[in-house]
Amino acid sequence: MNPFAQLLDILVGLYITIILLRFFLQYFRADFYNPLSQFVVKATDPFIKPLRKIIPGFASIDVSSLLLAYMVILIKTVLLNVLSGYLDLNIIYILLFSIVDLLQSILRLFTYLILIRIILSWISPPGHNPILAVIGQISEPVIAKFRKILPPMGGFDFSPMFALLLIFFLQSSLNYYVLPVLLQIG
Repeated sequence: MNPFAQLLDILVGLYITIILLRFFLQYFRADFYNPLSQFVVKATDPFIKPLRKIIPGFASIDVSSLLLAYMVILIKTVLLNVLSGYLDLNIIYILLFSIVDLLQSILRLFTYLILIRIILSWISPPGHNPILAVIGQISEPVIAKFRKILPPMGGFDFSPMFALLLIFFLQSSLNYYVLPVLLQIG
């Protein structure tokens, strides 16, 4: 891959993660005054505020954040294709591929959040850590669903591991079933 394309992919991917963090901070009603939340809001406000004037929220879902993430992924996909030398772009392929990339970005975000939560639970001293608090507020609703099925046993909570297994299964399913179909379209 072109080094400029790799750099673009990494930088835009980080910004997409920040946009998705904003969406899930609002969706799960995480602490707005947390330093991590404030950083996310300040990093995304210049693009989300104008979008909110056009696209309102729907049923406590911040549609403008999701739309912004999708548009950034769409632009990234076009730019990566152009940098790679593919100038014959199929619009349907790019639109559908960007949806799949958005889903993969969401799954990747939750993978990172759960892994960070697991690692910090091993090494973080007891007490209040503002970053761990926000990570917990975002990842807990996902992990809690697995905790209902498999409660902690003997002091060990295996629910994050099963949440990660489901996320990996969903990522593999997208890569195995959906991407080959999209490649045939493109």
